[in-house]
Amino acid sequence: MNLYNSIEQRKSSRKYIMQPLEKEIIDEMENAIKTFKPLYSSLPLGYRFVEKTKGLFKVEAPHYLIISGQGKNGEMEQAGFIFEQLVLWLDAKEIGSVWLGSAKDRDKSNANHDIITLAFGRTMESVHRTKSEFIRKPISEVTNAPNDLCIQSAHLAPSGINIQPWYFEKVAEQVLVYQQKLKPPISLLYRLSDLDMGIALCHYALACEKTEKAFVFNRNSKMQNKSGFVPFGIIE
Repeated sequence: MNLYNSIEQRKSSRKYIMQPLEKEIIDEMENAIKTFKPLYSSLPLGYRFVEKTKGLFKVEAPHYLIISGQGKNGEMEQAGFIFEQLVLWLDAKEIGSVWLGSAKDRDKSNANHDIITLAFGRTMESVHRTKSEFIRKPISEVTNAPNDLCIQSAHLAPSGINIQPWYFEKVAEQVLVYQQKLKPPISLLYRLSDLDMGIALCHYALACEKTEKAFVFNRNSKMQNKSGFVPFGIIE
């Protein structure tokens, strides 16, 4: 399935029809997850479906998918990269979804390594929007190469409370990826910026695939410093 087209039309859905999806669709969804490319080849993640969640900013939905790891470095951006592909896959199937950073499994007390929750299902309104309806920072604030198609796709990526914590600095044949330093009080309340970075990198990678460019990302903390940001990694 071509996921790229959904980058420019998918929106977060928060009003769901509470009728569960057919088993055939859930089965197709699980098969699709197996085909999604990871950001890191040797960092496996788990997931499970649950019917009830708890927490702030709760959204009532017929289905929830909880992504979990083992507490290892890199799992946050891995989760964003892999499961943003699922978000776009759902959009292509006319199924809505929304990332829920504060929602937790209501029936599981030991969920220390749960990373993020995804609500999904059929919705009361369109799951799509026009490109003009995206609310994003001016692209000049997130890159020095605003005409680059791959960076334009990353620019449309969703992020928690719409922080958009990324900066893509194009230097010769590399793109240096930086992560914004969050300041109090946001830095005290929001801890999912790594996941947001993975989502943006997913959009970048899908645009590379569309334009037949290679995409190789390596986490790197020894890049040149950038005011207001910390080094995140390099795209070759």
